Amino acid sequence: MLRNYFIIAWRNLLRHKVFSFINISGLSVAIAACLLILQYILFEFSYDRFHTRANAIYRVKQERYQDGALAERSARSFSAIANAMKSDFPEVHNATTYFPLECIVSASETENITRSYKMPHVLFASASFLKIFNFPIIKGRDALDEPNSLILTASTAKRFFGDTDPIGKKLRVVNFNQGTDIDGFVKGVCSDIPANSHLQFEMLVSTNPKDVSWTYADNYTYVELNDNANVEKLESKLPAFLAKYTSGLTGSNKVKLGLQPLTQIHLYSDLSGEPTVSGTGKLVWFMVLIAVLILLIAYINYINLSTVKAMERAREVGLRKVFGSERITLMKQFFFESLLLNFVGIVIAIIIALFCHELFNQLAGVDIPMGFWTSYWFWLAFLTLLIGGALVSGIYPAYLLSGYQPVQVLKGKLPLTGAGISIRKILVVFQFAVSIALIIGTYAISRQVNYMRETNLGMNIDQTLIIDAPANKLESQGGKNFYQRINTFRTSLLQSPNIKSVTAASSMPGLDILWNRPYQRRDDVSANKGNMYATFSIGPEFVNQFDIKVVAGQQFSITPDQITDSAKATIPIMINESAVRAFGFENAKDAVGKILVDRNGFGVTFEYEIVGVLQNFHQKSLKESFTPIVFRLEDGSSIEYYAAKVSATNIERTIAYIEKSYKELFPASPFQYAFLDEFFDRQYRTDVRFGKIFGLFSGFAIFVACLGLLGLSLFTSMQRTKEIGVRITLGASAISIFVLLVRDFMKLILIACCIAWPLAWWGLYQWLQHYPFRIGISPLLFFIPTFIVLFIALLTVAFHTWKAGKLNPIKALKYE
Repeated sequence: MLRNYFIIAWRNLLRHKVFSFINISGLSVAIAACLLILQYILFEFSYDRFHTRANAIYRVKQERYQDGALAERSARSFSAIANAMKSDFPEVHNATTYFPLECIVSASETENITRSYKMPHVLFASASFLKIFNFPIIKGRDALDEPNSLILTASTAKRFFGDTDPIGKKLRVVNFNQGTDIDGFVKGVCSDIPANSHLQFEMLVSTNPKDVSWTYADNYTYVELNDNANVEKLESKLPAFLAKYTSGLTGSNKVKLGLQPLTQIHLYSDLSGEPTVSGTGKLVWFMVLIAVLILLIAYINYINLSTVKAMERAREVGLRKVFGSERITLMKQFFFESLLLNFVGIVIAIIIALFCHELFNQLAGVDIPMGFWTSYWFWLAFLTLLIGGALVSGIYPAYLLSGYQPVQVLKGKLPLTGAGISIRKILVVFQFAVSIALIIGTYAISRQVNYMRETNLGMNIDQTLIIDAPANKLESQGGKNFYQRINTFRTSLLQSPNIKSVTAASSMPGLDILWNRPYQRRDDVSANKGNMYATFSIGPEFVNQFDIKVVAGQQFSITPDQITDSAKATIPIMINESAVRAFGFENAKDAVGKILVDRNGFGVTFEYEIVGVLQNFHQKSLKESFTPIVFRLEDGSSIEYYAAKVSATNIERTIAYIEKSYKELFPASPFQYAFLDEFFDRQYRTDVRFGKIFGLFSGFAIFVACLGLLGLSLFTSMQRTKEIGVRITLGASAISIFVLLVRDFMKLILIACCIAWPLAWWGLYQWLQHYPFRIGISPLLFFIPTFIVLFIALLTVAFHTWKAGKLNPIKALKYE
């Protein structure tokens, strides 16, 4: 019996080539889209789950309150917490801590040749780091409990030593500004870090277990709990635990600790100071919704097209019933055909998805391994969704076809009920409501991303070349000679006619300002006690070079070498408009001349006079609010970057000139540069990629929905064949026939608009609330996508309605 079902199903598939092509195309494109989305979703949910005890690992997070109000939620915590928690709590099986640094790592090939690389992901980790996290050692051993031990990833080891055994080799690890200078020895090599890890590093460096602090929250702490540990009870003990080891953290400034599951960090963390860029759980679930909607649209198409073909198969059903076929047998036959068509669609979809795998990875900005295709969960989720869809889409056509009465269909009469037609129209309305909403979403995302990328930043970053300052301590040997070379480098750059100006700074637009100090007002010490403020060290040329407006007071009028005894003299500073509000000044003019105070770790008090206020500018992307910033003059010790305003002509020659000057003065440091506008734009990379992915799958949805509209137009043309013949006989033109038939479809799409617009408005409103700087929800966001859908729909049905209008009336009137 199954063999008979298969033969008949295969013959019908080949006989109705156009029908089969349309149906299979819609299904295969939809299933391929779902496969790509599904692998992306599973990849996002797989973050950090490869660790053996991932569900028992928690990160210690910190919340800081000021006068009872939440001031900061941070992923960082005190470095002393790890050992203290392991000692005090029996629930804690193990604990580790680390802090990241960008370092210059050097290997000496000979006494005179040193190969150096700037490595942004060097982790200084405690001894138990590799005992908690599963980054397997593939060569050597885990020796983070020994001083000056280095663990390299496989790629880093190959970068420095090629195919030579790296174990026992010496590397110099330097960060000049942080005072780090270590001669370390390679004790082990671990496997490269998987892409689905929120911890990314190129090298691990052992730390001194005595170098712990309860003063600065600048480390990342993780604890591994015992199997029987109660997380809620452990968290309830943390306030007393913190009070035991700290003082001065009560009153107006209060710190609260909490535990964050490792497996939720990537998608559900909204903390500051994340070591890597986090994903967004809501967006991932939204991709799940898109996948389901695309598959629903495809199966709706199948239902519509199958019922259209019911006209041609009505006599077949009548004959089968005359010869004794039961309804359940016919339903099995038609359901088997549905499964066969779905199977063919699956095979083609898998081929499409495999072919597009790398292209999708590039679009999504992730490196999803092909191993997901062999994952048990991947295929279980996919087959469950697919079989469920095949059941739903196959039952209705099978039920409809098997229910025809032999007497009626053998006379050529097809029982077209109003309910059946209404169902088909409702399904088409659903398809286009979804498609219109998706296109509105795509257009809005594009508008928001373009708005953030094109809005005035409050400064001019065009034609600005950023050069990493020398960070190798080898360069500083000779003391003042090093600072003289810094000034010499700046002077040499200005000698080029293609370089208009040069300045130096501790950070650059597009980067977090990591230097924070607890400034207080001298005239009102309690106003902002305990608050930390971003400190930006800049050269005297910075304000003019970046064209930042001074709204009150004046910019720096002295050079760094004119500040002699900074411990006694009042140091000039500038602040931005956000800092004016944060310090509680009435306005910018009121802030000018006021004194701020700060104490260092030795108890020495520094006084700073506010000489000017700068207009707010976007230090980071428009996804973040303006940050209060205190600007100080750089003195050479805090330089991290140079910024050179260059001419648009002879760019290659200018870069070569800068590199030559750099190498002559700083031979031990690698030369690295970037154009600031491109560097700044990287912050929107995730938004741009999400917009592209959203637009791509919205396009898939429109394509599949138009196939459904094509099916309905075929059905309508066949249903109204006699009417069209009569109208043509009475003198109706082809255009009038076209308008007659298209009008019904336009009504359906307009109804879909009425459904899609409110839903899209609500979704956009909720989404835009995450952006402090955002576009308005204007009518154009709805009209333009709707016009696009109407135009595509017109093209879809135009051919068939035109063909119906050109029908020979003699053939039409002989329809029965």
